[in-house]
Amino acid sequence: MKENGITYDGSQRDSLQNKIRVFLMKYLIVVIFFVMVVVFSIVSPSFLRVSNLRSIMVQTSMLSIVAFGMTLVMIGGGVDLSIGSIAGLATIFGVTMMVYSGLPAILGILLGLLIGGLVGFFNGLLVSRFNVAPFVATLSTMFIAQGLQFAIRHGESIGYGFPAAYISMGSGRGGFLSIPTPIWIFIAVLAIMLFITEFTTYGRYVRAIGLNQYASKYSGVRVRLLTLSTYAIAGVLAALSGLILGASQSYIQPYIGDSFLLDSLVVALLGKAAFAGYASILGTVFGALFLKSLETGMAMLGAPGMILNISKGVLLLAVLLLSIVQRQSLSVRRVAHEQ
Repeated sequence: MKENGITYDGSQRDSLQNKIRVFLMKYLIVVIFFVMVVVFSIVSPSFLRVSNLRSIMVQTSMLSIVAFGMTLVMIGGGVDLSIGSIAGLATIFGVTMMVYSGLPAILGILLGLLIGGLVGFFNGLLVSRFNVAPFVATLSTMFIAQGLQFAIRHGESIGYGFPAAYISMGSGRGGFLSIPTPIWIFIAVLAIMLFITEFTTYGRYVRAIGLNQYASKYSGVRVRLLTLSTYAIAGVLAALSGLILGASQSYIQPYIGDSFLLDSLVVALLGKAAFAGYASILGTVFGALFLKSLETGMAMLGAPGMILNISKGVLLLAVLLLSIVQRQSLSVRRVAHEQ
């Protein structure tokens, strides 16, 4: 068959169509992201203003940090439903110690991180030592942490008396080199998590556990210890995100970190779908940028909150379905290659 003087046969067309199909299967989420940005930019020209982009990056930074913990747990084959409650508990406890016990900001922050790590350690203990299913273990911890949030302040909010050093932790107006402090914290955590997951034996072992826990165990990998560590790290990162969020709002209330649960799940799965089923730290950053761009764009268009929540639910469902299709497609290609 000739088109524009060039001869094509059926096999060439099939090959081209197959390549396009594979490309879209791998990078559909990325394509959707760029289309979304273009649409928002056309409908609302202020979407690409520097001030708006800075706001998106600050929000992306806070969400990415907590989602890194979720991603690490997922790489190891688990899930953590308690990270939102851990973030809230750690924030309320740390800030209460600063405001009402007179502790310096740095000590209050460290105590908040310690609480997050201890609750995460408890999750890891339930999963690794007592063989409780991750879903059940972390769901139970979520309810416990929610109750403790109310117990600390009897349900009262904290809206004054914050140390200046703590407030600067969440400042979005500009820090060193006029870059907001949350972004600097995000860059530091990103570098650490990238190094741990991609360039260390620890990261390779955690991924091996996620792929096949029993094979890893019989290969000499300390499955229990490594699994426990992923939940402890997730707890610390959840606490860090909660503390940054509290500092940025200058107002602490019970359930302050609850939105982190759904959002971190969505962005971790978005990143996994964008990277063709490969859970990764960079994929999670992309997922957080996708979600926060979507939220900001819809807010600028005046969409009500319920529409945004519906969009998140639809997005999560779409990502899960895409992940299933990607996994099936990968299996088919692997079988075809082996044959």
